[in-house]
Amino acid sequence: MEIPRRLPSQLPLILYLFFIILHTNVATTDTIKVGDWKEILNDTLVQDLGMYAVLRYNNSTGSNLSFYAVFEAQAQTVAGLNFRLALQALDADFPRLYKAYVWEKPWENFKNLTSFEPVLG
Repeated sequence: MEIPRRLPSQLPLILYLFFIILHTNVATTDTIKVGDWKEILNDTLVQDLGMYAVLRYNNSTGSNLSFYAVFEAQAQTVAGLNFRLALQALDADFPRLYKAYVWEKPWENFKNLTSFEPVLG
């Protein structure tokens, strides 16, 4: 008496379900890919980066801006992390908007302000 083998007839169904589950998992994974910008929470780190950006800008230009707040932040994974910050600073008591980019490599204790520009409008 021969035992019926059902595995071959069920194999396409099993493979189909496996690929559906795999595709769903990949599509819903919330990770930062290298080079992609991702919104980040406005936490203490973000505010500290904004303060750092204003201080470095003041030191390099002789300006006297006063940091107020970061209201939007994004991060990009590169050789370290790039942070794109939309921030507000006071210039002679008048609030102004700025966009700053800070590159950080925490494992090397490295941080650099790569761009700081006023937002016109």
